[in-house]
Amino acid sequence: MHRRATVALSLLPLLCSGCIVPEDQKPTVAIGSTFATKFVHRGMTLVDNPVWQPRMGVGLPLTNGDTIGLDAEANMDLRNDTGGAWFPDGHAGRFSQIEAVASYQKRIGDVSLRAGVHNYNLPNGLEFVNGERGATSEVFLVASTEVLEATPYIGINYDFDEVRGGYYRAGLTENIPLGDKWALDLDGSLSYASEAQASWLYGLGENGLADLRGSLALQYRYDQRTLLNVAAHGSAMMNSTQDRWFRDLGIDDDPIWFSMAVQWTF
Repeated sequence: MHRRATVALSLLPLLCSGCIVPEDQKPTVAIGSTFATKFVHRGMTLVDNPVWQPRMGVGLPLTNGDTIGLDAEANMDLRNDTGGAWFPDGHAGRFSQIEAVASYQKRIGDVSLRAGVHNYNLPNGLEFVNGERGATSEVFLVASTEVLEATPYIGINYDFDEVRGGYYRAGLTENIPLGDKWALDLDGSLSYASEAQASWLYGLGENGLADLRGSLALQYRYDQRTLLNVAAHGSAMMNSTQDRWFRDLGIDDDPIWFSMAVQWTF
């Protein structure tokens, strides 16, 4: 992990050193696995072929009702050919992006806040045609609340490491129960990228609206610990210059993809 990311991630436990974990509480551990037909990140099609994405998260409850979270996930290319995408070819069976997140979650009245540090590592970053991409880290804050059974949210991400730029997102989610075991989960959002962030993400630095994205997921609660999920996702670039740039590079600028996931919680 990048040195500055390690320092930043280590700050979170220090900030919470005055908090005490309840004696009768244990950490919550979630382990999951997703198979997806593409890998899309903030509107950029990184891999235009099937991928596997394992993840693990740990949540530590505190006596004041807040929660410390530590999460890790990765993307593995399943084919050497990445298709009409940003990531380089030739890495089937290897991780092409690895992420680590340290977060602190707190509720103030009706508003839920989650803040922390997010580290990205691109093991094949030296092979990018439009310039080297390696490890970088950002701080983030997500605020959400409930309005008429839906949950609007705002996310602020600022890369303090390699990029020195921001990515901002506003959206709405809703979980619709379909009986005791089934539920429909909806999520839609629109984002804005600064010039530096757009240059890092898309290879062309122009600030403005970025990706409009949406997903529809059908969830099935198999038992108390097991959650199954099948979903359809879509994304479109709202910046016409970026959209044309993607097409010129042969990258899918309006991807639609599907995923199947399972999560176990202990």
